Amino acid sequence: MNHPLRSLLSAALSALLLVTTSCQTPHSSEATETPEAIESTTPAPSVLDQMDWLAGTWSGDMWGGQFVAHYTTPDGGMIISHSRLLVDGQVNFYEFEVFEPEGDGVHFQPFPGGEPADGLSLTSHDAAARRAVFENKDKDFPTQIVFERVADDHLVITLSDPHGESDQVETFNLFQ
Repeated sequence: MNHPLRSLLSAALSALLLVTTSCQTPHSSEATETPEAIESTTPAPSVLDQMDWLAGTWSGDMWGGQFVAHYTTPDGGMIISHSRLLVDGQVNFYEFEVFEPEGDGVHFQPFPGGEPADGLSLTSHDAAARRAVFENKDKDFPTQIVFERVADDHLVITLSDPHGESDQVETFNLFQ
């Protein structure tokens, strides 16, 4: 027995196959690209793409509890992170962070406690050393944040104030 929905579905699949096939077939008036031409048009990885070493789940003991941070890969043009500090089984602190392109560099926007704080701009990046430095001389502590993957399973984040009046330094030793 022929069901009307089955006939409609069959017709839709046939139409989709016809459209897909015609879109993949080059027209005789179109020039086809050679593999060399395709390779030359592939953009070089952006600085943000080169920060893929930051991705992962990192944790460490600090501030009287367990600090855990999750960093995404730069897929889609952003790195997004969320972190929290658990003290005695309760969330004592949390933060969201966004790393996104800014001209030829990267802008780092923290949201401690879910509220936007002054952002920082990438001032130095070494993909081979897996190190990135963000700075904003005009903000309060920290005026500099350094992310450095010192080993495959060890990320160090250092908050400091070389541009301000404070000699305060916070170091996060995080492990996978």
